[in-house]
Amino acid sequence: MASPGSRASPGGGEREPGAPRFGAFSYGPYRQYWFASLARVFGLQFSLIASGWLVVVVLDRSPIWIGIVGLAQAIPTIVLSVPGGVLADRLDNKRLITVSQGLATLVHLGLALLVVTGRANIWLVIAWALWSGALTAIGNPSLQSILPRLIEMRAMASAVAFNSAIWNSMRIVGPAIAGVMIAVIGTGQAFLVTAVGFGASTLLLGALRMRPAPPAAAGGDRSLMSGLRYIAGHRLFLAVIGLSFFSSVFGMSYQLLMPIFADEVLGVGSVGFGFMETCAGVGALLGTLSVVRLGAGRHRGRVMIFAAMLFGLLVAGFAASTWFSLSLAMLFAVGFTSSVYLNVGMTTLQVMVPNELRGRVMGIWSMTWFLTSVGSFVVGAAAEVLGVSVTVAIGGLAVTAFAVGVYAASPELRRLPALDEGRAPAGAPAGGG
Repeated sequence: MASPGSRASPGGGEREPGAPRFGAFSYGPYRQYWFASLARVFGLQFSLIASGWLVVVVLDRSPIWIGIVGLAQAIPTIVLSVPGGVLADRLDNKRLITVSQGLATLVHLGLALLVVTGRANIWLVIAWALWSGALTAIGNPSLQSILPRLIEMRAMASAVAFNSAIWNSMRIVGPAIAGVMIAVIGTGQAFLVTAVGFGASTLLLGALRMRPAPPAAAGGDRSLMSGLRYIAGHRLFLAVIGLSFFSSVFGMSYQLLMPIFADEVLGVGSVGFGFMETCAGVGALLGTLSVVRLGAGRHRGRVMIFAAMLFGLLVAGFAASTWFSLSLAMLFAVGFTSSVYLNVGMTTLQVMVPNELRGRVMGIWSMTWFLTSVGSFVVGAAAEVLGVSVTVAIGGLAVTAFAVGVYAASPELRRLPALDEGRAPAGAPAGGG
């Protein structure tokens, strides 16, 4: 029995009033969700590394085919993310997640068996990429939509940050671990590791105990257009998603062109390139962890906007730098600021979006993030004409310019209050489950 004044967490345990001591990790269902995400992302590292190795080395194709396979995976994630959000609002989220991830397990397992038996070819790899991207797009909005059913809203900032920490940590150590293990166990077996990771994640998510989903409003419009109209009609959501769009299409261009900076601009070679990637990854990880506090504070809206402004200026500064040490410092700060404003943006959406529109809004947010592949194509073409430094600087300054416009046009975002009541701010749509 709960003691007087205590609250029961979604996992059934007692907890004293006030902010949870360990943030989202204070909730048993969230811990289970987090370890499921860790298993899935760990497995993904192997497919990300192994797919390029499979195309170029095992199948003896030219490097352009790596781009074709990547495009085959990106197209369905972009096209199907918003429809995936519609499904998340109409169907049972847990069932949609387990079905999509269960199918992804089988898709990766099938490719692993084809490679091990010597039956893989480039067209089967492209088919794998298409299916993999489609299943990611269908399941991802539901993965984001169930967070309010695992925790209380006051812990949302830490939940978003802890999730992002998985990706940022794997960005630092994942490629090295996957590369070594692929050399030891083989390319086909690497895809088997991906299948095991997805399988473990599916089992953990399938066993989740969540609070019931709130009942849908009678006669509510569940169409795709209603979600788009809602975002277009609310400056707060339009600003947050717009920042994600500009970051993906323009701001992240430095990642694509970083090898050229390492080789031609800074002259530090592959070893220097490794240091550059590490600095950006460490900065992103520390920025993510800072959101555990910053994402819940009363100044979180201003923190998000100013971090976006600073991110663009830092990217431009990196583009102009010809000193290796300064470039490393810039990359660290770029990673830090990008994590801050993107994670605060995700927290804002999770807390303030109405439950009946959560899947569609998360689907649109996911689509903007997947647009990085489109931005890579645009940036690569622009770099041929303008040069890498000018191209990267323009991309960064575009994010800064948009953030300045957001500051001027969205007082709702500037004035976001703290998340210390376990509920959406007064006057905002409820976001709790």
